Amino acid sequence: METHKNTADRQAVPLTSDLVFKYVFGTRHVPDRREERADTEHSTRYLRSLLSAIQEDAGYPAVASVRIANPFNLKDTDDGKLSVVDVRATDVCGTTFTIEAQSANHQAFGSRALYYWARTYGAQLREGDFYTRLAPVVGINLLDFRFFPEGSGAPLHTTFVPSCVQKPTLPPSPDLVLHFLELPQYNQHNARTSTALEQWMSIRRLKTQFLYRRQFITRRGRPDAMEDPVMKQILEESPEIAEADHRYEEFVADEQLRSRLDARDKFIRTQAQLMHDAEQKGLEKGREEEREKRRETARKMKQDGLSTTDIARYTDLPEEEIQEL
Repeated sequence: METHKNTADRQAVPLTSDLVFKYVFGTRHVPDRREERADTEHSTRYLRSLLSAIQEDAGYPAVASVRIANPFNLKDTDDGKLSVVDVRATDVCGTTFTIEAQSANHQAFGSRALYYWARTYGAQLREGDFYTRLAPVVGINLLDFRFFPEGSGAPLHTTFVPSCVQKPTLPPSPDLVLHFLELPQYNQHNARTSTALEQWMSIRRLKTQFLYRRQFITRRGRPDAMEDPVMKQILEESPEIAEADHRYEEFVADEQLRSRLDARDKFIRTQAQLMHDAEQKGLEKGREEEREKRRETARKMKQDGLSTTDIARYTDLPEEEIQEL
């Protein structure tokens, strides 16, 4: 894919867009078979860094090494369908990690996250396999919205595992782990996270100013991101984040990829508009049905000899409309 260094005149694209996120963290370029091993290590280094930062922030061990299980493929984006665009990787112990960036909330998102975890977990077995082949699946959800109510006291990073209601001290099952990271919360002054995680997405205080800013994952897609001295400092301090930033620049500079992103965004907006229109049509139909019920009630009350004023008071219909019934 052809890339261009000068991207200042291009409109920035959000790193939290699922397609962009999949390209940055789920791409594995292998230009030459002799370089396959080196390139694989290069392409997974910053993915391992991000996974380790999230795991360690929740008290789990760092990830030793990972292999991308579903590399980014441009052909997969041809139809622009609303399929789940995630990054899947496995570590040396066989644990599968699914990482999704989500920009829109909906009422059943919690169920959706659990459903896709269950699909990934069940997909490990083929016909005739034993259950002992099942390995843990860790679902990571990077949310560009507030998922939990603001007054709930939910932390920036919430981790869910199955536990015993009667005896919570019993060790939970290691096979199910779900992480939710609410990116908007990382813009608050009271944020406290691990050093590794705050470099990727959190808040950091400038050495010379008492100033907090959201960092790489939450801020990189803004047009003025690279004018932020903290962003520049992070890229200088972290080779892994700098590599991810280079992959992001590749996406921004590639016209074909940007056109696929525009097509996908258009498809998503169209589907959202259709759903909105259907909801409005349903509401209008419901209002019309309710009005017709009140009109029928008014007819019966009129037949029983009630005054127009009383009928209007009980049915909320205009007296002029009641007189015409």
